[in-house]
Amino acid sequence: MPFPFLPLCPNKTTHDPPAYSPSAAAPTYSVSPGPSEQILAATARSRRPRPTGVFVRSNSLITIALRDQEEDAAQPSYGRNNAVGGDISLSCTQGVHSVHIRVEGRLRLASLEGGSADYSFFHVSHDVWKSNGGGGTCPSMFPFEFVLPDVFMDNGHLRPLPPTYDIAHTDSTDIRAQCSYLIKVIVQRKGSKLALWKPPKKLTIPFVYRPRTRPPQPIIPSPFPFLSTVKSSPEEWFQITSTMPTRVKTNIEPIDCHLFIPIVQTFAFTDTIPFYLQLIAPSKSLQAFLSPSIPADTKLKRSKSTASDITTRPIVRVYLLRQVTFILRGQLATRKFSIGEGTLRALPPGASLPSLLRSQPLGDGISTLDYEGEVHPNSNITVGQFGMSRLQVRDFITMYLAPSNQYMSPFYVHQHSHPIRLVTDPSTDNPDCEAHQ
Repeated sequence: MPFPFLPLCPNKTTHDPPAYSPSAAAPTYSVSPGPSEQILAATARSRRPRPTGVFVRSNSLITIALRDQEEDAAQPSYGRNNAVGGDISLSCTQGVHSVHIRVEGRLRLASLEGGSADYSFFHVSHDVWKSNGGGGTCPSMFPFEFVLPDVFMDNGHLRPLPPTYDIAHTDSTDIRAQCSYLIKVIVQRKGSKLALWKPPKKLTIPFVYRPRTRPPQPIIPSPFPFLSTVKSSPEEWFQITSTMPTRVKTNIEPIDCHLFIPIVQTFAFTDTIPFYLQLIAPSKSLQAFLSPSIPADTKLKRSKSTASDITTRPIVRVYLLRQVTFILRGQLATRKFSIGEGTLRALPPGASLPSLLRSQPLGDGISTLDYEGEVHPNSNITVGQFGMSRLQVRDFITMYLAPSNQYMSPFYVHQHSHPIRLVTDPSTDNPDCEAHQ
């Protein structure tokens, strides 16, 4: 029964609504701040439009067209939680029983220690079409779309899907670690009376998986002079400390090493990372590091390699280090290699090794050697750190100190690494330096 309308009260009179004056026009708006305005916070956005190209591959039976791809791309590419969509067409539909798509992740490992192996670490299947058994005709074209998962199950643990990676493109040549992805279109067909089923027809397309990430905050825009910025903005710097040890039975004190890097500790592949390095020790220790004295009673009966050590200059390096570790057939393989060499400048400007005259006295015979500089990843580095049960890739910023005249020096070579994270995108978009999608 419909709900009855309530009758109007006969004793009530109706009035017209009051008149309203037109509202003032809305003020003009711009995303750019005005002369008296400033941006307090902003969310980084990608300035790059979504690709509109179509990637096509085919064989004698199957053709697949994948949407939202770069024009003339060698391989299709997808990011985190991207939709994989397009169309599949068949040149012949006779006897076709089912059509489905399989996405697979494969890991290939090889080393001198453990041999080689090939693993499938991830797969997911989607039915595009399947016969219902009623003898219906298979269509010749199938649109499809599904979302690529961003996690996978790895030995009972849910982990982020690793990016496409190949260590063979780096400086390491005695190991191989390759993480790759495939899209497979599989068509199952019925056979003749003699053979119930024909072998399935397949079309395989490798694709690139590249999840994108940004640092949580930008690098301090004007990091130098360091002593000024560390006083005005100490929250912008992170201090890494270590000690350069001395050999036994020596009266030389160790050197305290202080490396300062931006507090965010997460950097884009396109970022230039500023740093400040300070070596603190008694003046005698710094002099021994720069140019140790050779006792007068020392007999210089050494090999050519040892004799050359006497004239070597000290080495002060700051660089980016990548460590690749994997387990293959129970054997652990680890390799480390540089992925970016830093540029150092002795302070104050014009200071040069091995001069100690420009070191800064701190009282009680304590002095410092000071350096500033920058480091950035090599241009061929397009993948950051990730981890799986069989493979781990980690990145570090590393200081390396080798004393002058290592054979006679009271110091050991010193190397200290601190973990950092390298990611695909800068914290804010730069239209003049657009990262590859």
